[in-house]
Amino acid sequence: MKLTEKDIEKLHYHINAKHIEYIEIRDEILDHYQTALESQEEKSMEEVLKDLDQTFTIGFCRQAGRDYLSSLKKEYTIRYKQELFSLFTTKNLWITLLILAIAISIPSWIKNGGTLMHLLNIIVLSAMSIENWIISRSYPNKKHKHHYRSIDDKPIFAHTKADTPNGYALLHAITLILIMVPLLFIHGFYTDEMMKHPIVFEPPYLYATVIGVWFLLLLTIVRFRVKTTLSKPRFRQT
Repeated sequence: MKLTEKDIEKLHYHINAKHIEYIEIRDEILDHYQTALESQEEKSMEEVLKDLDQTFTIGFCRQAGRDYLSSLKKEYTIRYKQELFSLFTTKNLWITLLILAIAISIPSWIKNGGTLMHLLNIIVLSAMSIENWIISRSYPNKKHKHHYRSIDDKPIFAHTKADTPNGYALLHAITLILIMVPLLFIHGFYTDEMMKHPIVFEPPYLYATVIGVWFLLLLTIVRFRVKTTLSKPRFRQT
């Protein structure tokens, strides 16, 4: 059957009523429904929807969402390891060395531990914001009328929740903690005079600070690459 604008709107509201949490799953199920309707010539729209609803129940859709997110989390940890090691290959070694040079230069242009703490916070938060923006911008719109998605519910991209720290991905959180805890301690308990020459910028702590910042910046790049290039496994009925 040929779907009219009114039919498409009705179909979107019908899918919204299933309260599907993730945009990717919602759009895949919408694809399935729309394809089934367009290929049907004998049954009415109501009959086709009723038949499809026997399979795509609310419980089924929720389970599909959980399975989809689980697969993304597994893929995230695998890709994180791959991207991390790729930074030490001949092709990408220049990036690693450039970041190291930047980290080494930090003590010469940042004299204050509090300033370094705020700089690292800005880097981490900015990277996360850019990741989520790119995910939403790069998602294929296909022929979906996306404005219908936000009328009844506001589903989210599962990719924004796929970065659970596991395996090598734990390094990012651990490195951030190891760097930020001393900086927070200094920022909170040092006097103004002591802040002028914080211990993190004095040997041997200086070397740990430089290496820590270098590794954190590398891991931020790795996270950014993984989140923005993570493949989108398509939902399939099982």
